[in-house]
Amino acid sequence: MNAQIKSLFLISLICNLLFMGLFSWLIIRKGGFSYLANQISLMMQDYKKSGSSSSRNSNFSVYYEMKKRQFEVLPNSDREIIFLGDSLTDQAEWAELLNNPHIKNRGISGDTTEGVLARLDEIVESKPKQIFLMIGTNDIWNTGKTVGQVTQNYKLIIETIKQRSPSTQVFVQSLLPVNNQDYRIKVNNNDLVRINRQIEEFAKQFSYQYIDLYKSFINKQHQLDPKYTFDGVHLNEQGYLTWKRIIESYVADSI
Repeated sequence: MNAQIKSLFLISLICNLLFMGLFSWLIIRKGGFSYLANQISLMMQDYKKSGSSSSRNSNFSVYYEMKKRQFEVLPNSDREIIFLGDSLTDQAEWAELLNNPHIKNRGISGDTTEGVLARLDEIVESKPKQIFLMIGTNDIWNTGKTVGQVTQNYKLIIETIKQRSPSTQVFVQSLLPVNNQDYRIKVNNNDLVRINRQIEEFAKQFSYQYIDLYKSFINKQHQLDPKYTFDGVHLNEQGYLTWKRIIESYVADSI
C-alpha cells in the first residue's frame, strides 16, 4: 500500500511540474510578466463589470477606483507638484527620487487618457504648482484606441488643466518606447512616435514645456533599451534614475 501511495504521489508531482513548466513556457511566449499583469488587469475589469452593475463607470479597474477614491479624500497642500500618469508613474517613489516633499504621485497602474480625464477634478482642485504628465500607452496596448482617439483625449486633458488651473506649469512628457523585439508586447513604437509628435504640438499650442524622454530610452534597434526594463514596458531602477536625471532641472525647488 505504501508503495502504491508513493507511486501515485510521484506521478502527481511529475504531472504538476509538467503543468507548471508548460504554463510558464506559455506565459513567456505571450510576453512574460507584462502579459500576465495585463491579463490580471483585464480580469479585474471583467469582475468589476459583472459584479458591480451600479458602478459609475465599469470600464475602470478595481485598482483604479480604489486609488481614485483615496486621492479624493487626501488633503490638498500648497505648492503641490503632481506626477500624473499610469503604471510608469505609479511605480516610482518620486518624492524620494527627487528629494522633494511637495511631490505627490498620482499615477495609477493601467490608467488611460479616459481615466485621467475622469479624475481631473481632484488633480486641479489644489491648483498645483506643477504637473508632470505622461499618459497614453495603455490606450494603445489595452483598449485598442487609434492614435487619433488618444491624442483627442490628450488635448482634452491639457485644455481642462489650462482652464481650471491656468497658473499651473504643465510638463508634457513624451511616451516611452516599448521593446516588442525581445518581448511579445503588442504595441507598435511607430504609433507612440505619432502620439509624441502630436502632444509636442499641443504643448506648444498651450505654452507648456515638452520633455522628450523617448530619445533617451531607445536603442539602435528602435526599441526600449533592455538595460532600462525587465519586461519590455516597465522600467527598472536604472530606467527611473535616467528619467530623474532628465527632468530634475524642471522640478520646482523644494524650499
